Amino acid sequence: MKKTGAVLAAAGMCSRMGEFKPMLPFEDSTMALHMVTMLKQLGIDPVVVVTGYRGEELEKHLFYMGVRFLKNERYEETKMLDSVQMGIGEIWQECQRILVMPVDIPAVLPDTLRQLLMVDADLVRTCCEGKPGHLVMLRSTVARELCRYQGPGGLKKAMEESGYPVTSLEVEDWGVTEDVNTRAEYEALMERNFRRGEGYPVHAQVQVRLAAREIFFGPGTAQLLEFIDRTGSIQMACQEMGLSYSKGSRRIRMVEKELGFPVVQRKAGGAGGGGSVLTEEGRRLVRNYRELVRQVRESTDGLYRTCFARGLRG
Repeated sequence: MKKTGAVLAAAGMCSRMGEFKPMLPFEDSTMALHMVTMLKQLGIDPVVVVTGYRGEELEKHLFYMGVRFLKNERYEETKMLDSVQMGIGEIWQECQRILVMPVDIPAVLPDTLRQLLMVDADLVRTCCEGKPGHLVMLRSTVARELCRYQGPGGLKKAMEESGYPVTSLEVEDWGVTEDVNTRAEYEALMERNFRRGEGYPVHAQVQVRLAAREIFFGPGTAQLLEFIDRTGSIQMACQEMGLSYSKGSRRIRMVEKELGFPVVQRKAGGAGGGGSVLTEEGRRLVRNYRELVRQVRESTDGLYRTCFARGLRG
């Protein structure tokens, strides 16, 4: 008996997002891992993931999930339909039905997929409150026609031109319509998913602090020095941070004591007034600290994905 397979389109590079969508945190793993895990748990196989931008990273991330990978080498100049056609062409002969979806609709519920699998129709598109969703199911005969389509308009137009009627499945799942193209959309989707009881994304969090004989430098002190450099005043910097002047001064003295050189240069008052600025060593300290924090966070994200490759429940 032929199987139900799936094509997961994950090739594109979203310039508006500014981040690699498949690897964004979702619930206890990432968007891509969450989607693949859900498909596998429903017995859907084969699952084809069509990669492109940062394809090797995504393949490594999903290596143990038993999926097939195809790479759209022309991802920068092609549309999602091209990736879908690649995936369909890989499995249509061995599958009776094929689910088609982009990687950035992770809030789709498993029950929605179960409903979709129960529909006996050639071409089915999910809808929520009358709005067309991004989750589609088609028989292999329809899949073959979609692979032949070369016109404009993307997947929607290809379905309309296939010659098969489109059956709409109305579901009570807003996840079928909510894709992610901006950081604001991602954060809104996370919050909405959290409110319906599905959990909030988990990530590893570290704090980088510098120590000599004792800990003397961390995020708060770095911010204090940045404010001093911007305002030209220790007092104004302390006010912006909600610190007393004496506490801010103690932090600066601690840094200078542990390092053995000044990080703040104080100017005496006079006709032009007094003030404070960072020394060159102080600016270099803040700059290098910020770079260290950035690299530690990137490394931590990678280590988290390695240690929890199958999510917190895996």
